Amino acid sequence: MLPTVIQGAGMAAFFIPLVSISLSGMAPERIPAASGLFNFARITAGAFGTSITTTLWDRRATLHHAQLVERLTASDPNTAQALSTMHAGGLSTDQGYAMLNRLVDSQAFMLSADDIFYASAILFLVLIFLVWLAHPVRGTGGPAAASGAH
Repeated sequence: MLPTVIQGAGMAAFFIPLVSISLSGMAPERIPAASGLFNFARITAGAFGTSITTTLWDRRATLHHAQLVERLTASDPNTAQALSTMHAGGLSTDQGYAMLNRLVDSQAFMLSADDIFYASAILFLVLIFLVWLAHPVRGTGGPAAASGAH
């Protein structure tokens, strides 16, 4: 429950200023249309971001799988121990290799998710500084004008 509360607080701290900045300076009669356009652009960008992230996640998993498999050799004591444990558990040689491949797959996708989270964290840290470049327009819009749209 705690991660959900933290995520909810972060989302509120992100979206309220974003909407305020994007709608500042709008005439009251244009706020509904601008809000709709803003939401359309936000949802479309989210769809693109999801697609790009999923593609990167899959490609990084393939890379990590290849890197992890390079370390699995017959002379590696960890690989030999894992296979012997699987054989002792009743798995055949092919089943042991399939199980080992599934373990490598799961670790490759975990490493890929780590890469995506690190890249996302760096991106968000860089984007924090863009907030100071966005100065809300004062005058025609603002909270008083926005309240007329509700």
